[in-house]
Amino acid sequence: MSNPESSSASLGSAFRALIDALRHFVQAPTPIVPIRTGRYPNFDILRLLLAIEVAFVHVGHSVDPKFSWNAYVIAVPAFLSISGFLVLQSYSESGSWTAFIRKRALRILPALCVSLMLCLVLFGFAGMRNAFLNWITGGLYTLSGMANGPLWSLAWEELAYLLLAGLWLAGAYKRPFWIWMLLVVSTGIVWAGSNLDGHTRIILFLGPAFFIGNLMFLYRARLLDVPSVVPWILFFIMLQWRLVPAGTMLGGASLVAFQAFAIVWVGMSGTRVIPFKFPDISYGLYVYHAPIIIYLNSKYGIASWPEMAIWVPALVIPFCLASWYLVEKPALRLKHRKRSVAATA
Repeated sequence: MSNPESSSASLGSAFRALIDALRHFVQAPTPIVPIRTGRYPNFDILRLLLAIEVAFVHVGHSVDPKFSWNAYVIAVPAFLSISGFLVLQSYSESGSWTAFIRKRALRILPALCVSLMLCLVLFGFAGMRNAFLNWITGGLYTLSGMANGPLWSLAWEELAYLLLAGLWLAGAYKRPFWIWMLLVVSTGIVWAGSNLDGHTRIILFLGPAFFIGNLMFLYRARLLDVPSVVPWILFFIMLQWRLVPAGTMLGGASLVAFQAFAIVWVGMSGTRVIPFKFPDISYGLYVYHAPIIIYLNSKYGIASWPEMAIWVPALVIPFCLASWYLVEKPALRLKHRKRSVAATA
């Protein structure tokens, strides 16, 4: 017959050993070194699908103001989790915070400026002003009238870039413990804001999503060392997780965290689903679709699913392709050109 006191002592020792192991895991220095070359297999297609989801929802609201979408994935936090991974990689390869900021500006600002000009052409100065206010205030303030709705999230993403640069300069990414703590704090903020309005809660979701992307980059060596089908299995489970009561835990932070982890893992190490390169129009689709949808609805009265299914792709896709080849891709070449000049100097 076992002694209850010895059993209790054994459990206590095991618990302390577990805590020590976890402490070592999160506090151990993680060197920021390149592990693989080339692009990760699925980030481009995931971002395109997320942008399509956002456009689909905005078409739905245009057709029916009461439209409701039980999203498989909450798109904006999912975008930021991918950014948390890829942008940390970008900083680690940039050499300085000024080079990093320059690269981010070359990626974001050209298409954003085209989007503002599109609002000016379609809706006049008031439309461009509202789109600008929606962007610069992160959706917290705009005036009545047309506004390019999706632009609100760009301000929060840019703020995340600045936070990342500050954390890097402070040495936080050399000690993942601090990123874990930021994840815990941001999750607590989501939980505390459970009763806030939907838009504010989406903003709060961005913190945990971004820090999960950061952590997955820091621990990418372990996450890449799995059969490539495993991330897809978790991804499929994640798509069903919104139906599980546990998905509402911590004010929805548990669902956002699961989605962020599953999406980034599939993006970085899941079996590649598109075996060829294709134009990266996801960002263009995100910033251009809303003005075009609103214009079709307000100017020509296009307000049914069949009409929208014809006209929106017919106008948005060519516009996105033109933006990619004429604006975005040439801008991206500039950051590589600067690196080449520095290397030969």
